[in-house]
Amino acid sequence: MRNMARKVRPPFKKVLFATDFSVSFEGALQAAFHICQMNEASLRILHVRRTDAAKGTDASLLQDPGILERRTLQILQQLRERALQAGVSCTTRLETGEPSERILEAIEAEKIDLAILGTSEPRGSKRLAFGPTAGAVMREASCPIMTVGPVAADLIKAHASRGPVVFATDFHSITRQAVRLAVSYCKSTGVQLHCLHVLPRTLQSTDGDHTLPEILTYALKHLVATSAVGINTPVCSVTYGSEVSNAIVDYARQQQASVIFLGVRRASVLPPDDPFPIVFRVITEAPCPVVTIICDTKSGSESPVDPPSAKSGTPPSHLQ
Repeated sequence: MRNMARKVRPPFKKVLFATDFSVSFEGALQAAFHICQMNEASLRILHVRRTDAAKGTDASLLQDPGILERRTLQILQQLRERALQAGVSCTTRLETGEPSERILEAIEAEKIDLAILGTSEPRGSKRLAFGPTAGAVMREASCPIMTVGPVAADLIKAHASRGPVVFATDFHSITRQAVRLAVSYCKSTGVQLHCLHVLPRTLQSTDGDHTLPEILTYALKHLVATSAVGINTPVCSVTYGSEVSNAIVDYARQQQASVIFLGVRRASVLPPDDPFPIVFRVITEAPCPVVTIICDTKSGSESPVDPPSAKSGTPPSHLQ
């Protein structure tokens, strides 16, 4: 009991918000303020001006490029003042270059715990909403990435949810790193953890036999228990769905979740052979921000973790 009551350090103490001031900017900014408040974290706001930014720029600005820089610095100063008013310690930076490279450099140089990105296009543009910068950062970053999709951005602008955290898992062994982070976040912030597994609808029993979901519910509890941090009464749920991302999003919406945590393999983030991978579909449609924890595949850990007492034929739902 003493272990369950001990105070846990919030996992995100240094947060980076990288923005290009595009469509989802305001919602992503509010998400950054909210996560910093929850974790008592400091915020770095970074804007990277592309070296080819002159293309499409107003002619009056081209005559005096310094005008654009001064305007950008003014916006960054206004954002810093808003952060301070929200009780968040904040610094701002303006850099020039390739955005993904500068963001990754900032993550390493400042030892960032969480990087926050918005999407670049309005809702409905599918994969284009993700943008090459977000994809590159997610593949290469050494820290978790919070992405604020178009649906979440619209909702957060009106009200930032303080609901539970949804951690969706397919029981792959390398995602244990992700559940530990989710548990630490919930323990330190006092937010309830919902651990979710999605089964194919074809496995749903028509005769009232609930053996499989009961086994997997126990497996979810066991997975949470593997974390070094103890947590009280996690909600462990098994649901059925013909499409995994829809099932995760629907569950998060029903629970009014504040954030979704996903453990994914680095090579599976926007793979070239999959035009619309699960992680992207979740980010695009989720009603809340999505934190992706990249879990590198190690030798000898390629197969999913078998749930206790589960039959060897039980398929994972593949949150790759």
